Amino acid sequence: MIFFDGTYRLQAGIDGGHATSRRKSAYAWRVRIINLSLGRPDIRHIRPFIVFTSPAGNGIFKTNCAESMGKRIFRDFSLNMAETLWLELFPDTSGKIYAAVFTPRFTYGPEAYYDIGWRPIRPNELRTIAPFIAEIADLNIPDYH
Repeated sequence: MIFFDGTYRLQAGIDGGHATSRRKSAYAWRVRIINLSLGRPDIRHIRPFIVFTSPAGNGIFKTNCAESMGKRIFRDFSLNMAETLWLELFPDTSGKIYAAVFTPRFTYGPEAYYDIGWRPIRPNELRTIAPFIAEIADLNIPDYH
């Protein structure tokens, strides 16, 4: 079941929480958070949460949502990284949807830093999100049907 479906924006020029530019926002993503446990509480999911993001509106994105806003989304929704599958729609690529692989890099005080790698979405993951993400039917992704 989808428990969040909305737009997240990263303000232009934000560094350490302070805006350094007058532009309203530089990047925006549509974010959907799916909790598989809500629809099937009788099943124990290894990763019960799925974060699916796609660029909102037009514009050139110099980064992806996981790198720029991942920590904020994990924090705002109290998501555990180990229990969350992070998926992003990359419209200008042949694979279209990729899964983030978060690898711990180091910690500094209470703050943890990660390297983010990407892999194509797996067929079982695609089948799992299909009922929640209607627009993926138009992407012509192999193994979708």
